[in-house]
Amino acid sequence: MKPFAKIVSMIAVLALFFGFAISPVQAQTKGDQCETFFVNVSHGINGTRLGLSKELPVIAYVYKDGGLLAQIPLEFKDNFQAELPVGEYTIEVFSEELGVFIDSMKVGPVEIPGCVKVNLLARLGEKGEPTIRVLVRELASKAASR
Repeated sequence: MKPFAKIVSMIAVLALFFGFAISPVQAQTKGDQCETFFVNVSHGINGTRLGLSKELPVIAYVYKDGGLLAQIPLEFKDNFQAELPVGEYTIEVFSEELGVFIDSMKVGPVEIPGCVKVNLLARLGEKGEPTIRVLVRELASKAASR
């Protein structure tokens, strides 16, 4: 896989799946079931290391249960945070610089559960290859914290 494709893949995954918060977080609950999960995306890849623009702009198209939920523009050093409802998610990534969707960057469909907090960081590894550091942690539901 080409380095740019790997980067766009990481950004797509980042824009979809997981969350990170500095302060304690509680997911929305209905009874004992969490209805949401948290997303935090950190685009930490400088495109000049790959022969592209420093900003490395992309748009992550996020689909929930088959319908378009969001279009998330991201550039180098951008962060995206959201609380999203549980469900089945698919994402596709559009490279603004290249003007195309990156077919190899399609992720999903993936079922995302509630009460999940994960931080994904897109970075270049020691040899200049794109890498993702993933930290996953379950959250306490409001019902469980009472």
